[in-house]
Amino acid sequence: MADEKEVKPVEQVEEKTEQVPTNPESTEAPATEAPAAEEKSEETKVEEPKEETKEETKEETKEEPKEETKEETKEESKAEEATDFEPTEVIKQVEFYFSDSNLPKDKFLWRTVQSNTEGWVSIDKIASFNRMKKFRPVSKVVEALRTSEFLDVSENGELVKRKNPILPPSDSDKQLRFQRSIYAKGFGEETPSIQEDLEKFFNQYGKVNEVRLRRDDNKKFKESVFVEFADLEDAKKFVELSEKPKYNDNELLIMSKPAYVEMKANNENFGGKNNQKKRKFNGFKNKRGGNFKRSRK
Repeated sequence: MADEKEVKPVEQVEEKTEQVPTNPESTEAPATEAPAAEEKSEETKVEEPKEETKEETKEETKEEPKEETKEETKEESKAEEATDFEPTEVIKQVEFYFSDSNLPKDKFLWRTVQSNTEGWVSIDKIASFNRMKKFRPVSKVVEALRTSEFLDVSENGELVKRKNPILPPSDSDKQLRFQRSIYAKGFGEETPSIQEDLEKFFNQYGKVNEVRLRRDDNKKFKESVFVEFADLEDAKKFVELSEKPKYNDNELLIMSKPAYVEMKANNENFGGKNNQKKRKFNGFKNKRGGNFKRSRK
């Protein structure tokens, strides 16, 4: 009996020792607890770096764009500070925007002026216009506008308006503007600087109030313009030039605006076609132009 008792523990030991090597060979799990513990430990190991990478990426996304936007802002501000211009250029351009010739025809600006009782317009908004973007910084634009005899600037330098509210033109005023306006054609295709180029071109023949490029319904330049001279005599002299003016070596077709209107009335579009055109915006006539009476206060 004593022998049997001694043999039994040996067999149990052997069985236990035999079980140890068989466990790693089996994909199924007689011993599932040990691998589970290992899997948990592996999961915790995997999760930790994921959290770290998320934190790192958050820090990277926060830090890097800020540095880039700061650099871009610095570059933009440098570009603005580097702009050189004469104050008279700013005054001339903004006074034109608010002029009797342009303001009633400018739908956006007219409605902005009519939106408040005093007729103020944001200088930042004016400075965002295409022809004003070359004048930087805006603080210098404000300084220039303060010297204008036609415009008022608010004390905080944020707003601008006409000193004298705009009034509907009298019949005599409308007739005078009509008489001192001319028609010219032959300027070729439109270029990015054509507006400024044409203003310089016509100003050599006298002071000009407005050069308006004529466009079709698709906004394409028709290679012709209407020009309003400040003085009737200058308009007459231009039309009566013995040698027809040339633009880029191309001789222009010129005539007074009254003569052009009469010709069009007799023979629409030079070919007898009667084309119905969209009515152009006129702040004094357009019902959606705003409450005109408010600008008189």
